Amino acid sequence: MVTGDAAAVADLARKLAAALDDPEPVIEPSDLVRDGMGPERWFDCLVAEVGAEVVGYALVCRAYEAHTAKRRLCLSDLYVRADARRTGVARALMVEVARLAIAQGCEAVYWDLWRLNRAGKAFYESLGAVELGDLAIWRVGGQHLAATNDTKR
Repeated sequence: MVTGDAAAVADLARKLAAALDDPEPVIEPSDLVRDGMGPERWFDCLVAEVGAEVVGYALVCRAYEAHTAKRRLCLSDLYVRADARRTGVARALMVEVARLAIAQGCEAVYWDLWRLNRAGKAFYESLGAVELGDLAIWRVGGQHLAATNDTKR
C-alpha cells in the first residue's frame, strides 16, 4: 500500500465490516497511513488493482512464538470488491502474502474465518489451507481489557 491507496483500503474495510455484519469501522485513511507506513508500522497491506483502481486488499501482521521459535504472518483482512470476485484477485493477493511470508522467514500464515463464510472456506481450501480444529480464537477487549490491567484485582 502506498499513501494514495489508503482511502480505497478504508472504503474496502468498511465493505468487509458490512459483509460480516460488524459495526462500521471508525477508520480514516490517515489511520492506515499512520499505522501501516514506516519502520514502526503495525501491518503490511497489499493491494490489488485493476487498471488504476484498487479492487482488493490483504492486510498482514507479524507474529512470533518463542516456545517454537517460529515466525508467522497473521492475515487479518482479505477482501475483494464484489464486482472483482472470481477473477483471480484474491488468489493473486494470497500469492503475494505467501511470498511476503517466505521472504520474512515465516513457517506459515494464519488467519481466522467466520464459520458461515462458505465461499471463503472453499477458496482457502483450494489454496491447500486447512482448519486447525485444535485451536480456538480468544479475545479480551473493552472494559475487560482495562480490568485485566487493574493491579488491584
